[in-house]
Amino acid sequence: MSNPTRSNLVPYTCFNCRSTYKRPFEGVLYRKCPTCGGQSLSMDIRFRPPKKSNDKQWKKVQFLVENGFNFQKVYRKEGSVWQRERYPQNLEQAKEFVIKFKDQAYDFNI
Repeated sequence: MSNPTRSNLVPYTCFNCRSTYKRPFEGVLYRKCPTCGGQSLSMDIRFRPPKKSNDKQWKKVQFLVENGFNFQKVYRKEGSVWQRERYPQNLEQAKEFVIKFKDQAYDFNI
């Protein structure tokens, strides 16, 4: 296997220990977490993890992932134009986001 470049590395996040690390995607959705041995999920390259101590943000991120959003691009239609939607800032907004954009959610089988 060739040496991976930064451009083909994707973040994997473990919700057990709140660790995020980058590895080659290689079609693998789940990997063993190198920190705690738990299961980590491939996240979109745009994902930026919250600080480990930020419980509210981790609850929001986990809620979004459990509902099929790993920070992939999500779009809303404004008239005849599609616009990219920003991800929610808190859990309350995340609940509304999941309902509004459920047709763009992935099935991760978590």
